[in-house]
Amino acid sequence: MVDKPPYDELIQRIRDLKTENTTLRQDLVQVKCSENKFRMMIENIPDIIWTISADNLRTEYLSPSVETMLGYSAEELKQKSVKEMVTPASFEFGTQYLANVLEKQKTDPSIMQQTHSFEIEYICKDGSLLWMELTAKLIFGEKGNVIDIIGVSRDISKRMIAEKALKKSEERYRSLFENSRDAIYITTITGKMIEFNPSGIALFGYTRNEMIGSDILKIYDNPEDRKKFQKTIRENGYVTDYEIKFKKKDDTRIDCLLTSTLWYSETGEVLGYQGIIRDITDQKRMIQQLQQMQKMEAIGTLAGGIAHNFNNLLMTIQGNTSLMLMKTDPEHPNYKKLRTIEQHIQHGSDLSRQLLGFARGGQHESKTINLNVIVRMSSKIFATTKKEITVHYTLDDDLLPICADPGQIEQTILNLLVNAAQAMPDGGDIYIQTENVFLNEFQLAPYQNEGGRYVKISVTDTGIGMDKIIQEKIFDPFFTTKGHGQGTGLGLSSVYGIVKNHRGYVTVYSEEGKGSTFKIFLPASDKLPEKKKKATEPLLRGNETILIVDDEAMLTETGKSMLNELGYQVLTANDGKTAIETYASHPQKIDLVILDMIMPKMSGRATFNHLKIIDPAVKVLVSSGYGINGQASKLLEKGCRGFIQKPFNMMELSKKIRDSLGYKSQK
Repeated sequence: MVDKPPYDELIQRIRDLKTENTTLRQDLVQVKCSENKFRMMIENIPDIIWTISADNLRTEYLSPSVETMLGYSAEELKQKSVKEMVTPASFEFGTQYLANVLEKQKTDPSIMQQTHSFEIEYICKDGSLLWMELTAKLIFGEKGNVIDIIGVSRDISKRMIAEKALKKSEERYRSLFENSRDAIYITTITGKMIEFNPSGIALFGYTRNEMIGSDILKIYDNPEDRKKFQKTIRENGYVTDYEIKFKKKDDTRIDCLLTSTLWYSETGEVLGYQGIIRDITDQKRMIQQLQQMQKMEAIGTLAGGIAHNFNNLLMTIQGNTSLMLMKTDPEHPNYKKLRTIEQHIQHGSDLSRQLLGFARGGQHESKTINLNVIVRMSSKIFATTKKEITVHYTLDDDLLPICADPGQIEQTILNLLVNAAQAMPDGGDIYIQTENVFLNEFQLAPYQNEGGRYVKISVTDTGIGMDKIIQEKIFDPFFTTKGHGQGTGLGLSSVYGIVKNHRGYVTVYSEEGKGSTFKIFLPASDKLPEKKKKATEPLLRGNETILIVDDEAMLTETGKSMLNELGYQVLTANDGKTAIETYASHPQKIDLVILDMIMPKMSGRATFNHLKIIDPAVKVLVSSGYGINGQASKLLEKGCRGFIQKPFNMMELSKKIRDSLGYKSQK
């Protein structure tokens, strides 16, 4: 029989049990409270919290947010395997990742305590895909086997979109960087090059390995320019279209525009410079060529005016000399002196013609010619006077014809040959080459010429050459490097004018001590070369009435004397208004009008128009100190009978008058 515990002890035990029950009830309340808190957190967190059985890879728990993200309820997903919840690629990646972890765990037990994270693509209920970042931990059993996987899946679709946009943006800017025609660079603050695009590498002629990591100072022509650049960019934070001269690997100098900014770190620290370099060497050369053309055009206008006035002076001298020669016996001592005067008048006329050629207003009687013929003839004449110089030819046998004035082209070639000879005072070699070329419009942009087929002639000498300063001035009228009295300075300027007048252009390349090369490009013609006709110059007389119109009284008096000597009746007028009044008073009597083009108040053109109103069949011979181009050619198109350029002699005058009067008259 067991002894019963005393009553007091039973009472104490009941009290202890009651106290423990109260404590347990309090703990239970706290546990339930804590459970409610955690459940509330889990059910309201936007991420999906889940547990997966390692045995069948099915979910055991899914937080309510799964329905918001994937469209499935937790109960619906519990009926699916993980393989059905993600894309095939993600499932394959996940299972392979798990297999790798388990394999490593065999040799590294610390793997059991690690958390794993990777990106995975879920399949939503509506069929859309959703990228999520999965963070998971493996739960191991007592035997070391995986029994459960717990984890969190976070929506990263917006981040993925942003990353793709950033990647696309980077690719776009990388494409711009790689394919830009301008050089793009990044350097450190000390000038070490850390990036240079392909255009920059090609521009300076270095390889990428030679450029990256080297000092950018090596591409500066003048190291002081870098100091100025650094000072400017530090003051302003940037530079825009900063003109600077760089040099290539082969030491070639190039003109560039530099646009650059400071390169900052995320904290605002200046790390270096980044910018764009644009090569403007060709652009500057084209601008200089255009400016040179504009200058030559202005000088040409001035030269043309000088030539016109000079021809008027020569006309008076020539006219009176011709009259005196007609009345002087060839045996008389003065006859020879008069002939000498006439020769010098011709020299003066040649000089004036060179000026007019430069001014693009010289007499230009175009014919279809073979340039090789002119080259051979001109160089043959030149060779007889310069036997210490050897001329070499490389002439294209299939050279295309050109439409040009043979006399002016001959003068052009002779001027180039003479210029070459003057560069070789001790003798040397001249190389003449002709060939057909095709030029595109962009190649001719500086010269404002049309693209197409051209005939090129180049004249190269082995002389002393020229520096760049002289090259910029050689086509200026009266510019010469020779001493006083040894040259007029019109040879190359007339070359420029004649070539320009033939819709061509001329270039020069020269180096001091290495000679010079002049290249002339003239438009090719589709016509066949014209056969040369033998000219006859008989002194022809007549008895018709001629009205001579010129604002220079001295010229009308000289002209009247010359015409009287040829047998003509002569009327004179010193301005357009008087000429119109005189013709209106003798409409049936005047057979021919010799009309000066350039007159004050009323020009030759305006005078001709009034004469045409009075008599549509009026016969007019245009006379001018300028050439046949421009206004004179327009009057010929309107019905003038011919053109005669001052100064002219008696023989030329007599033939032009008969030619003009020889047309059938409708009067």
